[in-house]
Amino acid sequence: MGKPKYKIEVILERDGKVLMDNTTANLLEALEKRGSLLSVVKDLGLPYSKAWELINRLENGLNVKIVNPKRGYRGGMALTEEGRDLLNTYRSIMRRYSWNPDGAICDTVYAGSDDCIVRDIINDMRKDGYCIDAYWVGSMGGLNMVMMGLADIAGVHLLDPSSGEYNIPYIRSFGAWNDVVLMRGYLRLLGIVHKPHLSIGDVTDILGLKMVNRNPGSGTRLVIELLLNGIAENTGYDADEIRRVIKGYNDVVKTHIEVTEKVVRGIADYGVAIAGQALSMGLAIRPLALEEFDIVIARSSINKPTVREFIRRMSKVNPRPGYVMIRNTGEIYMK
Repeated sequence: MGKPKYKIEVILERDGKVLMDNTTANLLEALEKRGSLLSVVKDLGLPYSKAWELINRLENGLNVKIVNPKRGYRGGMALTEEGRDLLNTYRSIMRRYSWNPDGAICDTVYAGSDDCIVRDIINDMRKDGYCIDAYWVGSMGGLNMVMMGLADIAGVHLLDPSSGEYNIPYIRSFGAWNDVVLMRGYLRLLGIVHKPHLSIGDVTDILGLKMVNRNPGSGTRLVIELLLNGIAENTGYDADEIRRVIKGYNDVVKTHIEVTEKVVRGIADYGVAIAGQALSMGLAIRPLALEEFDIVIARSSINKPTVREFIRRMSKVNPRPGYVMIRNTGEIYMK
């Protein structure tokens, strides 16, 4: 007999009436893959009439067409654009709470900056049976999610330009010390990443090249804005004008992986990313900063087994290219 476990289900309803549940989502997903309602009902073990009942319930409740029959093909059916959007939204909401395909509940959420070490720790923990969800929403997004009770852990590297200090000034300014603690992480090299054949000596060399930018609210975007302000000051150009003329300034992605992938594929000439990610993809890097990457933890989550295991693994990470481990990595600071 297997071990009992909790599962979750997302319900779409209107005026108290259920329009879509996991069975309906599985039906739509199978239709998208197979293109035949007759084949799908056999696979799912649903009566044909029940499948149509679920589709009609959804379409009538939303007053929108979810599926279209395929002419000349008995039982053929495809999702409309609205149907695909609805299915993607449903699955996205499910993933916020669960990463296991069987719906097992994740009791721990990481949100914040993309980081190679954090990714490896989360992947290893999942392999060992821990359920931890991850959202790469940038440093400010992660900090806000922890303060709002939407995440347990946030990876942050927010530089305060006035003091030159990382992370702590933001926690202080938000008045969040009663709700969070800070765990010292490590230093990581951040820089302009580009293909090795491209020479970027002085930072002004990026003018005229095509960039891939980072999302507002991320620690890396803050560094980019400071970089462009510095270029404007040194060249005498207006900072807003520089932002307008830089090619790719509005091409925004959320992670270091996405930055390096666009550079590798030649979609952009350069971007700002961590050295660990760039070096792993064969790119060169023009250093900008050795930044402090820390972990913010909700006080209410500090004793969760998954959170405690995350802290233990973070405190024992091994050195790797692009990172500098410090003596007090893993120490918890409370105010």
